Amino acid sequence: SSTLSLHHPQGDGWQAALSLRLEKINDKTCMLPQQRLGPLTVQRAFYPEGEVCHVYVLHPPGGVVGGDQLKLEVDVIAGAHGLITTPGASKFYRSAGKTASFLQKINLNGDASLEYFPLESIYFPATELSSKIIIDLDAESKFAGWEIHCFGLPSNNESFNRGKVLLNTELRVAGKLMLHDKLKVDAIEQDRVCGLRGNRVYGSFVVYSQALEKSLMERLQAVQLDKGLTGVSLVASGLLVVRYLGDSTEDAQAYFRKLWRIIRPVAMGLDVCEPRIWNT
Repeated sequence: SSTLSLHHPQGDGWQAALSLRLEKINDKTCMLPQQRLGPLTVQRAFYPEGEVCHVYVLHPPGGVVGGDQLKLEVDVIAGAHGLITTPGASKFYRSAGKTASFLQKINLNGDASLEYFPLESIYFPATELSSKIIIDLDAESKFAGWEIHCFGLPSNNESFNRGKVLLNTELRVAGKLMLHDKLKVDAIEQDRVCGLRGNRVYGSFVVYSQALEKSLMERLQAVQLDKGLTGVSLVASGLLVVRYLGDSTEDAQAYFRKLWRIIRPVAMGLDVCEPRIWNT
């Protein structure tokens, strides 16, 4: 059952909430009627590879400002397989002082599978944001998801010299916390050696599947980039974590997609089928 509150919260700014349920019906994963509040929405499901349901999450206002509150919950029922992406980058604009919030809750039941690949989040100078992602899986679930964050506007030589972004990601398997990432980025933290080391783009790619094998690591580690720092780790049984640090969201996306083409047949048991929106 959905735990996402869809009542109208108090405060200024856009209030948006979307609850999605993916369930297998007659050998096809269906997106059941959704609960929604405000501009966060999905128009329709796509089926470029048969049973798997491809979903594009839309935020029509085009950006998030201080005071906005966004909530997204995805429930995937046993036997279902979904792939969720976005048609464009998420933009977080400078704030006059108020903090925006973005809560994402992903729940997989039984042998459900979900691939969650939003395009990058871009944080303009003076953004104030608190973001939290909670992923709850069962032991037999299969999950692959990435997040790519760009601080400032490197293409315009605008650094993230004001503002603060708090990122918090938790992944649990059968109720046990397996991964907890917390990152605070501001003008000081992004230049620290223990932080972003002066880079402007950070990416994290997490995969959980009992089908993962150690032999997969060598193939993934052989994928190289001309620029940027990368790391591939099997941090626990069935749990793979990939990191990217650099200055290009395009490089981060290209790198993660290369890895996904290797990972998908092993972790998900499916041939590669890229969302059509990626080619537009």
